[in-house]
Amino acid sequence: MSLPQRDKDIPIVDAHHHLWDLDAVHYPWLDVNNTKPFFLGDYTPIIRNYLPDDYQRDSATHNVIKTIHVEAECDRNTQVAETAWITEMNAQFGFPNAIVGHVWFDRDDAEEVIAGHKEYPLFRGIRSKPVTAERPEDIKPGGPRSMQDPKWLDGFALLEKYDLSWDLRVPCWHLEEAAEVARAFPNTRIV
Repeated sequence: MSLPQRDKDIPIVDAHHHLWDLDAVHYPWLDVNNTKPFFLGDYTPIIRNYLPDDYQRDSATHNVIKTIHVEAECDRNTQVAETAWITEMNAQFGFPNAIVGHVWFDRDDAEEVIAGHKEYPLFRGIRSKPVTAERPEDIKPGGPRSMQDPKWLDGFALLEKYDLSWDLRVPCWHLEEAAEVARAFPNTRIV
């Protein structure tokens, strides 16, 4: 499908995309030996590298002027490695232009991991998904890694200290809890 010329001229900031090099950073959900299905279905067709050339090919019919790489579920023991690799891609290809990485807010090493990400100038925010319920009736307020968990909230407080945003990703039945977090941390940007 080709776009009308006027649509090709509209400048676009792609605010959320992923790249991965399966030889550079480990992504457990993209491991051919992983027999556990990922939550959105069969990922077999995308178990391959997806590099800047692939992104540029796929977005060629649009006027993408900037992009933001959002963490792609890499091995949680090597979270900063993804930020380092994306920084290398920017140096080689001129994009992504900003990075949103991952940190478990409730872990003892949360500040250490944030500080590691912050060593890279393109790092702007964190996508750390709290524990959520599959259905509204299954919500367990205050449980470990939930948005009411005091340890999670202590880690979340680091976002303001490091001038980072939070990429919120929860089912709609958890938005009231997210609003409580936003009220408690009015100086933290939430995407």
